[in-house]
Amino acid sequence: MNAIRVKVVAYTASFRVPAFVGHQLTLTVPPLSTVFGLLSAAAGRWVMPGEVEWLAYYCTYESKETDLEAIYTVERPKPEQSARFVTRNVVQREFLVHPCLTLYFPPEWKSVFRRPRYALLLGRTQDVATVMSIAQTELRPVSAGEVKGVLLPLELLVRNNVSALMQNLPIAFTDEPQRRPLRMHLFGIVDAHRPVEVRNGNGWLVQDAQEGTTLVLYRKEWMLSGE
Repeated sequence: MNAIRVKVVAYTASFRVPAFVGHQLTLTVPPLSTVFGLLSAAAGRWVMPGEVEWLAYYCTYESKETDLEAIYTVERPKPEQSARFVTRNVVQREFLVHPCLTLYFPPEWKSVFRRPRYALLLGRTQDVATVMSIAQTELRPVSAGEVKGVLLPLELLVRNNVSALMQNLPIAFTDEPQRRPLRMHLFGIVDAHRPVEVRNGNGWLVQDAQEGTTLVLYRKEWMLSGE
């Protein structure tokens, strides 16, 4: 399977844990919705899962740190009045240091990453990223291998009895003004610093022929229907 390998790097990344308020924790692997957000920013338009035949990725980082961030509440009592600050809260926010997100797509997506239309972000506005490299490679099916920095779908996690942090994550969001998840799925988050062995890939695993990295391949049919 011919593919392009796109390495996206940044100084920081923050993939906020859904539905967690107060102390803002970060995932160590971004959800698929973040990947579609990057693809949409690079293409300059909203890209939905139905347009991508397949994709794969893994995320590495140097360390995880915590910062203090001020959150301001803004209020506009009446439409004709100016907005004003109401409250100021200081919260703890986790972030990843020197993340590298390696993406794999079909070759036809190469052009959008050569000259991204909009800024690429690995999380929040301050997590500005850049494309470090784009290379041609080949993905070969494998039945087993060590994986790290990936999301394992629930069925793959259970079949291999793998220990991982469980999280319900969005596949993608709709392009409506009030965005909503296109679909949610339960994943096991495999941290880049704690790799696991998958012995029964059953069609899910591929390997980068050049780097030797084992990856989880998400096909369009699964991203749309979960089957």
